[in-house]
Amino acid sequence: MAGPPDDSPHGPLYVYGIVRRGFRPRPGLTGVGGAAVLTVVEGSLAALASAPGSASEPPGACGPPGEPAVDAASLQATADAHRRVVDEAAATVCVLPTRLGTVHRDVQEVRRALAARADLYRRLLARLDGRLEWGVKAYARDEEAGAAPAGTGPVADCAGEPTDGLARAAHHALADVAECSCVHSPQDACPAGAAASCATSAYWTSPIARAPYPHGRNLLDSAYLVPREAAGAFAETVGGLAARTPALRIELTGPWAPYSFTEPGRLPGFPGIPG
Repeated sequence: MAGPPDDSPHGPLYVYGIVRRGFRPRPGLTGVGGAAVLTVVEGSLAALASAPGSASEPPGACGPPGEPAVDAASLQATADAHRRVVDEAAATVCVLPTRLGTVHRDVQEVRRALAARADLYRRLLARLDGRLEWGVKAYARDEEAGAAPAGTGPVADCAGEPTDGLARAAHHALADVAECSCVHSPQDACPAGAAASCATSAYWTSPIARAPYPHGRNLLDSAYLVPREAAGAFAETVGGLAARTPALRIELTGPWAPYSFTEPGRLPGFPGIPG
């Protein structure tokens, strides 16, 4: 797997994700602001990164959360570049995506960050290897006529369990096929002028949750971790649910890198690390 070596660029680095040492992005792959993607190696790990200051990205367009707000177009361009880099790598190897705006001051800081959590990253890569994320959204069709179906309620309670009957049944059927799942909080369509705040919401980096909901009330927005070899069975289950549940509009997206499962708490049985 050829690609640019770790050539220790000067200045800030934008980090897209964590992979095992040895992976090289293809020559010509670019990220934020059109900057070439490279790897920064530390031990058995490597970070996919680029030096946005070397390209034409406007100042602050890829800055970390808490920085001054940027226009929606710049933020969307950054998110698209981030996703492009992660998804291309995920087609070949296991990737732990980072959050939007993950910027380190220099190569040394990237290496320190890798070293500080090396054990956790190695175990997450082992746990997620060969698995990809699929997303399922379900909408109440009756909402198109301006009235919610009787009995519909919030898609999830505080424990992440769907509470609407149809959504709950659909979620449980899919969770039985997947290794594990994550129910995102329901979101309405992004209001006009709020694209930037929507893109930086808790699940900004998940392609299954970033787009405005175009129709009906969102009753289910879930991510499912599925082994590559079980992808066909999972898609068939989604298709069967859509056919048997005409009251719901069900959409399947993916496969993606495991955006929703890089936190140990979302992986059942995964041991945490104190501190």
